[in-house]
Amino acid sequence: MVNRQIILITGLVLAIVNATARGQSEPQSHPSRIEVGTLVSVIGIKDANGLNDLFPRREFGFGGRVSYNLNSHFALEAEINFFPRDFRKFTTNFTGGRMTEGLFGLKAGIRKNNFGIFGKFRPGFESSAHAEFPRFPNGNGPDPQNPFGFERTRATQFALDVGGVVELYPSRRTIVRFDIGDTIVRYPGILFTNFPDGSLTTETVYSHTLQFSAGVGFRF
Repeated sequence: MVNRQIILITGLVLAIVNATARGQSEPQSHPSRIEVGTLVSVIGIKDANGLNDLFPRREFGFGGRVSYNLNSHFALEAEINFFPRDFRKFTTNFTGGRMTEGLFGLKAGIRKNNFGIFGKFRPGFESSAHAEFPRFPNGNGPDPQNPFGFERTRATQFALDVGGVVELYPSRRTIVRFDIGDTIVRYPGILFTNFPDGSLTTETVYSHTLQFSAGVGFRF
């Protein structure tokens, strides 16, 4: 399923670039200061409680990116992605519903005349619209039908995108970009039961998920 999505994304991007670059034949390796682009993305979403391990949530989304090139090797980036499926098969303290992702950081690498290869380090956030928060973590709430007092709420976690970027320059003003990376999400305050005494401890858990993106951009 994921492989078909990646092939679809890649084919769509190449078709768009072929149309936008038609008639333009002056690639350049020295970038303009500002680059603006659109993208499509596939990401795996994991929950720190492990409740969706049997039913992994893999989402298809879209977004936009703005880059400010400090020089030919370094750029500052801001990227926002939206994953529109209202996924409620599993809602937990941290995930559920539609998700928004924001990433802000540094891209660094080398450019040649027709392509560039970069690494990226971009901290940011993942925000789920319909997480469930327990008002009574010990299950001693007044409603026997809902002893934990679960309420739907938005949950936002720290995220970090670390990975690589390949850019193609089909013309002087257009960019084709492919990203692949490890999206690391921090889930604080996870309760674990210790055996055999049954005591509870709170720990911070980090998840690692693969994210693939493809898009087109324009230089100004």
